[in-house]
Parts: sequence; structure tokens; C-alpha cells
Amino acid sequence: MADSAAVKASDVAPVKKDKKAAKEAKRERRAAAKSDAPSQTPTAPSGKGGLRPAASAPKVKDTAVSTKAVTGSLDEDLSTVGVLGDASLFGNVTLPRNARVNSASWSTALARGTIHPAVLDLCHQMSTFAIRGANKRAVAVLRALSAVIEDYKTPQGAVLSRDLLTRVSQQVGFIVESRPLNTASGHAVRFLKYEISVVDASLSEDEAKEHLIGRIEHFIRDRIVYAAKVIQTHAASKIHDGDVVLTYAHSSVIEGTLIHAHNHGVRFEVIVIDSRPLFEGRLLAERLLEAGIPTTYGLIASLSTLVPRASVVLLGTASLLSNGAPYARSGTAMCAMMAHGFGVPVIICCETYKFSDRIQLDSFVVNEAGQSSDLLSQEDDNTLTDSVLLTRAECGAQSRLKVVQLLHDVTPPRYVSAIASEVGLSGTESVGVILRDYKSVLFGV
Repeated sequence: MADSAAVKASDVAPVKKDKKAAKEAKRERRAAAKSDAPSQTPTAPSGKGGLRPAASAPKVKDTAVSTKAVTGSLDEDLSTVGVLGDASLFGNVTLPRNARVNSASWSTALARGTIHPAVLDLCHQMSTFAIRGANKRAVAVLRALSAVIEDYKTPQGAVLSRDLLTRVSQQVGFIVESRPLNTASGHAVRFLKYEISVVDASLSEDEAKEHLIGRIEHFIRDRIVYAAKVIQTHAASKIHDGDVVLTYAHSSVIEGTLIHAHNHGVRFEVIVIDSRPLFEGRLLAERLLEAGIPTTYGLIASLSTLVPRASVVLLGTASLLSNGAPYARSGTAMCAMMAHGFGVPVIICCETYKFSDRIQLDSFVVNEAGQSSDLLSQEDDNTLTDSVLLTRAECGAQSRLKVVQLLHDVTPPRYVSAIASEVGLSGTESVGVILRDYKSVLFGV
């Protein structure tokens, strides 16, 4: 019996290996066919100077851009065309929704009356990046949900704490479809949901709604506004006369810190580093100049030239991971690493409600992609221009060319000198301790 069992096992093993090898060979043949198909596709000149597939050519999978997309108006985005494709490296990156899909979704929701108008307005502003910055997004989300609560009417036979929680979750889900919530907005929504779930059942509907709106205002005042003022005091204490402060893009906390130090008589200069496509640093530079602070503006390509002039680097962040790594606007990691190489201290300014219990070792585990068309030339495809940027026609003609705009990056904590929060100035290792000991204070639960 033992011999026969051994023989059967030995017979089965080669069969399994042969099947596995056959599957791998079949997969390789398919991959080779896909890679050869675009290169074998004949092309013919289009009517507007671009390239289009010939009529007899086989259709290429969605990686190629149609003639209509190539020669379309500049208002059309490439959020679903030629972006990321099947690149496994970006499998966890959240892609932006097509503008036409968003418009259709908003129109349907408005017609059905399921989504509050304030939420629809918020979705439009967030998807078009009219609202930028973690604090502004969190405040905007809370204001929109406050309008939902104000107009809410409890259905007959329903309990406010349960029905309102369902209604708010529906609104939040619609917001997430337009653009994913960042850590700050997520914690703000979590706080509100907790407050709704524990509202006193003995309160009338008007009293309960007034209580919840008051709790929203309390969160905005204490966790965002007052926390920013405390951080400004801590960070400004590290700026001295004659210092040169370097910062990247635009952070409301950093802006307040620099103006706070200037108003207290400290004389210093500021270097604002910026990058395309958002160019957020322009707004910061304008406001600093209006306040009378000497400011130098430069793009990230000049970072290695400007960092040696700096005395301290102040950076904002969208979130602070539990290992002390800032998850911030793309380019922040480059600034921190360059400053570390030149021996310039780096201080991250972040409110504690942005602290996250997640750990992320790179920027590909979780990230968000912006509109890829922002990285392409905004000139018309038929217009002669000296721009060295790719046009939409050139991008569409290359089926293997992928365009991606990652909005955030992760800075290794070893490049951060200190964390400035309302708790005080501390090291990166303190983030985990604050999350552990003050979790009920941070998240409102």
C-alpha cells in the first residue's frame, strides 16, 4: 500500500509541474503578443498633423488613444487614457475620475435629491483642486456635513442617531467617489460619526442638530485653528535674526509661522521652493512679500543651489505616519533629503489630528494620482510652440507611453530633525507614543 501510494504521488508531481509550465508559457506568449501588437500597427497621417491607426489595422487595447481623444479640445483630460495602464508598480494608486463621469454623477445625484447641494459643490471644488491643503479640505468637509445636518429632518418612526449616521455616511461616500479623503478629513469624519452615534436620545431634533453643529465648530476651533497657533509659536522659536528659512510649496501652518515670527520682530529671509503643475508656492511667496518678508522664489530644479543658503527648513505635511514619516506633497522628500545632506535641520509642522496609525515605507503602497494632462503641454496640438513638454497628440500616439502624476511622497523619518505639534517639539519617535497615549483625544473616541 505504501509503495502504491508513493508511485501515485510520484506520477502526480510531474503532471502538476507540466501544467504549471504550460500555463507560464501561455502567459508569456500572451504578453509577447500584446507587446508586439502596438509596434506592428501601421499608422497614417491624420488630418490634423497627428498619427492615427490605419483603417485595416487591428484595434489596440485601451492603452492607445483614439483619434477623437488625440484631436479633442484641451478641456478633455487623460484620466482614463494612457495613464498607468497595466503597470503593476502603481496598482495601489487612486486614479482621478474623468470630468465627464463626475459631471454625469453629480447631475444624477442632484436630480434624485439624494445628495445635499453643499456636498455636490464640495465635490466639484475638491475634484478640480479648487480646495487645496489638508486643513482646508478637512474644514470644507465638516462645513458641508454641517449643512447636511442643519437641513436634516428625521423620518417618522426613525431614530435620529441611526438615520442621520446613515445619511452622513451616504454623503461621505459620494465625496470619496469624487476624490479620496486624506488623513485629516478622514479623522474629522470619524469624529463627527462618533458624536452622532452618542447623541443624547432625550434631546429634541433641533437640540440634537444644534449640539452636533456645535461639536463640529468645536473640532475646527480646537483641533485646527488653535492647534495651528500653538504650532506657530513652537516653530517660530527656532527662527532667529539673520536666518534663512527654506520651505516647499504652500502650507497654511508654515505661512502662519513665518508671519508670526516676523510680527515679533525677528528679521530673516525665506526661500520658497515650488514645482509644477500646481505651483502652490507662488501664493505663499506673494503673501510673504505682502507681509514685508524678503523672499526668494525658485523651482525644485534649483534646490541644490538654494539649500546651502538655508539655516533651517520648515515643511508642512498632509499626514504624519506612526513611524514619524511625513506623507506630504510630492517634492517634500527631496527637500528634506537635500537639507539633511547639507546638514540643515528639518522641522515638520503638523497638527496631531493628522497623525496616522499607518506605516508606509514608500510612495507606491498608497498614493493618489492627479490629472495626467497637467504634466503635458497646454498648447493646442496644431500650434507651433517652443515648449519642450509633450503634447496630448504626441502622448496619444505612443501607446506604450504612460503619464502619471503622483500627488504625495513619503519622507524617511531619519531625514527629519523635529516634529512641531500642539503637544510641543519632539522627535519622530514620539508620534507612536502620542498615538498610543492620547488616541481618545486625537480621534474623539
